[in-house]
Amino acid sequence: MKKTLIASALTLASLPVMAQDVAPGLWEITLETSVPSQPDFTPAPYKMTQCLTAADAKNPGELFSKIGNPGAANCRYQDRNYHGNNSFTFAMTCSGSYQLRSNGQVQFTQDTMDGTVNATANIGDRDIATQNKLTARRIGGC
Repeated sequence: MKKTLIASALTLASLPVMAQDVAPGLWEITLETSVPSQPDFTPAPYKMTQCLTAADAKNPGELFSKIGNPGAANCRYQDRNYHGNNSFTFAMTCSGSYQLRSNGQVQFTQDTMDGTVNATANIGDRDIATQNKLTARRIGGC
């Protein structure tokens, strides 16, 4: 369950990419996670689908209220930058029981996203760093 909560938070961390050219519709989002401190730990990819309305695509920060995640709450950006029309970098911190800190970069088109998200979560009074590969694709209408 902790892995699922962290994966959800990491997925959300990448969503501001949608502010420029991402199309509304049903998106399949996949996150592949590795934990450098536990090289033998290879969790299955985390997959979710998310319906993005036209308003969501214009203001993706609203998506935080749509996916409950008690382990990572009140996420705030310390840095977010668009590079050209199809690349985004960010740094974010979240309060809540995991005290999540993340940064990443994502390239996107209207129907796809690919990127990396590096995150550190406090679990059991220990900081656990993860490296995550994010892929997403629009799979149709909502």
